[in-house]
Amino acid sequence: MAQKTKVAGATRVMDLMTRDPIVIDPDVTIERVLALMQEASIRHMPVVDEQGLLGMISERDLRFIHRLPGFYEALGEEQVRQMLDAPIGVAMKSRFLVERDVTTLDPQEGLKRAIDLIISTSVGALPVVDPGGEVVGILSATDILRWLSDDFLS
Repeated sequence: MAQKTKVAGATRVMDLMTRDPIVIDPDVTIERVLALMQEASIRHMPVVDEQGLLGMISERDLRFIHRLPGFYEALGEEQVRQMLDAPIGVAMKSRFLVERDVTTLDPQEGLKRAIDLIISTSVGALPVVDPGGEVVGILSATDILRWLSDDFLS
């Protein structure tokens, strides 16, 4: 077990992250974001505007409301259409904050710290941002599990 810990301790975020993620503008509609996620088989997308990273949106964030009992019965077709046509920024709390308080990872950070952050923030993925503030990747729990499976369990 000690040997695996040493290997995991030497592994950096950049070794496991999904590089060059699809990023979206906060004005993209919720419907388009859901379509992009489905087309690309992804569940998390960084939302970026001209000032930088606003936050992350997940498929779970967007699908939650659709799974509420009575959702479609309570809303008419026009209201559902208006919701899907709304910009993704309206679905994000961080868009309305003065400070952009988004938990991010540095590509050089160690895997242990990244895992601790994913656990402590209760999210499935975190954006990876370079020192210049550019989103260069996403590290997800799936990326970590894939690495564990490939390197330790095969």
